[in-house]
Amino acid sequence: MRGLLDAHTLAGNPQALTIAAKMGDWVHSRLGHLPKAQLERMWSIYIAGEYGGMNEVMTDLYALTGREEHLAAARCFDNTTLLRACAEDRDILEGRHANQHVPQFTGYLRLFDHTGEAQYAAAARNFWGMVAGPRTYALGGTGQGEMFRARGAIAATLDDKNAETCATYNMLKLSRQLFFHDPDPAYMDYYERGLTNHILASRRDAPSTDSPEVTYFVGMGPGVHRQFGNTGTCCGGTGMENHTKYQDSVYFRSADGNALYVNLYLASTLRWPERGLVIEQTSDYPAEGVRTLTFREGGGRLALKLRIPSWATAGATVSVNGAPHPAEAEPGTYLTLNRNWRRGDRVRISTPYRLRIERALDDPAVQSLFYGPLLLTAQSPEQRFRTFSFYKDFTLRGDLADAIKPTNRPLHFTTHNLTLAPFHIGDDAPYHAYFTRSEPVIVFGTSDSGVPNRTRDDGRTFLDVLWQQAPFPYAAHFVRAVRSLARRWLSENLFTRSEHDRVIAAANRADLRR
Repeated sequence: MRGLLDAHTLAGNPQALTIAAKMGDWVHSRLGHLPKAQLERMWSIYIAGEYGGMNEVMTDLYALTGREEHLAAARCFDNTTLLRACAEDRDILEGRHANQHVPQFTGYLRLFDHTGEAQYAAAARNFWGMVAGPRTYALGGTGQGEMFRARGAIAATLDDKNAETCATYNMLKLSRQLFFHDPDPAYMDYYERGLTNHILASRRDAPSTDSPEVTYFVGMGPGVHRQFGNTGTCCGGTGMENHTKYQDSVYFRSADGNALYVNLYLASTLRWPERGLVIEQTSDYPAEGVRTLTFREGGGRLALKLRIPSWATAGATVSVNGAPHPAEAEPGTYLTLNRNWRRGDRVRISTPYRLRIERALDDPAVQSLFYGPLLLTAQSPEQRFRTFSFYKDFTLRGDLADAIKPTNRPLHFTTHNLTLAPFHIGDDAPYHAYFTRSEPVIVFGTSDSGVPNRTRDDGRTFLDVLWQQAPFPYAAHFVRAVRSLARRWLSENLFTRSEHDRVIAAANRADLRR
């Protein structure tokens, strides 16, 4: 039915709408007379209740036909128990099939659009918050063995059957629709993560004429590898569609046509006939570099809203026609350039990449590595977690680049005698998306205090808290920070007096200037 609606709305085929409308009539005739309890039982059955985006497509059909039967048929797909819980922000996702339920909430947003019933919008918004973050692996995918697990259970669920690709496909659709209702940059931060590190990573980088060469699960456990293929599976179907959609959320316009949101920094050309605008974006994404927007045709007053990614903490800058923009480009926001644009105007956006770690919610010692937006995986077939230690290599700048070195291959690094590769490269190599972080003793370079690097209740160690304050301009600033934190650790009974003194002595001996 979705294909028929697309044939009508995108290609102007009236027969396609006629066929879709009759199919909608059939759906209503089959479901419209069933008791609510029977519908509820159907939609709650594992897999058998996986109706995909039927509530979305029936609502979109209603928007075209205006026939109340089609809207009533869309409502027949309400999964009331979960709908009501999510509307009330009660998380009951554990043990439910992930991809069975994600598309239901995109349909609820469309129902909100045409009914105005706030329950639908609240449910979709809260559901997204229960998945994006609390149940999201480093690559942006969700689920173990197709199922939602406990909220925050990341490290505890890492294996070879994480992150069904269809679920990310549908989470991106939901994120896109939520943004239309509330242009929160968090939706596009998630979109970029999932698109780059899961969808782009889900296709083998090799041609094929007899297989889609896409993934079903993408394991996040140690020493796993991607299994490409999936002819005839749901992920095979959406997997082929995924790679035709890189352009569909790069730019959005406001409803009044006075603002343009630049959400993704992908090489592209925007044609906006209603405004007479053609804007070209040049970019080497996912590689690092300056992104340039050039007004090729048209102009006039326009609020250009540039997404500053949440990971862009290394000093994002924006310039217009070579002149730096005075406003601060704050990570996790949109920077607005509101002016009269002219043909030839050029906007340059620089968001330098830097190495960073992300901690699993349920075990802060289980971590993943990123370079800007890119997930880096350690290339190793070992079936146990690799153990990494970084703080002993830190200099006063307190940067992971002190411990992780680039290779002569772009976007590749080495640490602990392992190669770190960007995960979006689709190959068969075994990998580790997560590692175990071990920093057992408080050490500053070669200066070892011999004091255990104890953990607070929030999972952060002494060295974690200290190096969050970096960079330190001079050694004196570093020693001052160590003294202050050591006093706090002493007052919280995390240090003895002797340990306090040994840590400060080690800081005074340390030479971290290189």
